[in-house]
Amino acid sequence: MQCLTEDLATFTAAADAWLRREPVLHNVLLTLVADRLSGDVPLSGDEQFVRVVDGGATVGAAVHTPPRGPLLGAVSVAAARALADHFVRAAPSLAEVHGPVPAVGEFAERYAECAHLVAVPGTAQRIFELDAVRSPVGVPGRARPATTADRDLLITWAAAFLAETAPGGPPVDPARQIDARLPHGDLLWLWEQAGTPVATAWLSRPVAGVVRVSGVYTPPKWRGHGFASACVAHVSRYALNTGAAACTLYTDRANPTSNRIYQLLGYRPKVDVPQWRFVAR
Repeated sequence: MQCLTEDLATFTAAADAWLRREPVLHNVLLTLVADRLSGDVPLSGDEQFVRVVDGGATVGAAVHTPPRGPLLGAVSVAAARALADHFVRAAPSLAEVHGPVPAVGEFAERYAECAHLVAVPGTAQRIFELDAVRSPVGVPGRARPATTADRDLLITWAAAFLAETAPGGPPVDPARQIDARLPHGDLLWLWEQAGTPVATAWLSRPVAGVVRVSGVYTPPKWRGHGFASACVAHVSRYALNTGAAACTLYTDRANPTSNRIYQLLGYRPKVDVPQWRFVAR
């Protein structure tokens, strides 16, 4: 089993079919690749696109976009260990790794052992999947696509969302995230009540028939009214009505409120995707 670091075009041509076998589990990986192929997210030059090959066949993939740690595909135990060995050589000072169970745990154990570090559990996330929406009733207001006039508000909310959900995490530029989506016209949504924006939800472009919902945020003063639930329900139905076969989203397993709310809308748990962090012994 061999790990190959490839340029974006070569990696895409060789790994795309393998990634599309699990379009929900691999949605983030597929989106990372698609956004860079389209130019929506320019290549920084620090990315690593890594393919696992066994007997000439692709059996796994991972993408590393520093400062974030590598994101693994749903690889076998053997492929996870091969990837760990690869990253010990290619990136001997990783701070974290993400991916589905059990692959990510095998990677973390092997990498920590070989890099003389300690692997500790980080954020515990779970992927959910939806193919039919159950909308909440009685929520006042309406959804609308965001426009350039909403850019400053969206950047402020995105920064607040990151500060609340990922304190101490790798630096992220909210403006870059917003500016990559705004030109598409239907990837950023707001829920309005009496003309005032009170919640937001983001969509990814469809890849392999799957759209990901993210960036769900309600400012504290507007919480408790169901605005975010209504917004997520609307954008999920919009995605399905415009050609997606399924929607997916990530939740923090430590947040029972969001896990319960999304299941009420029709989202079903798919797989756990924990983060592991690496610290000095």
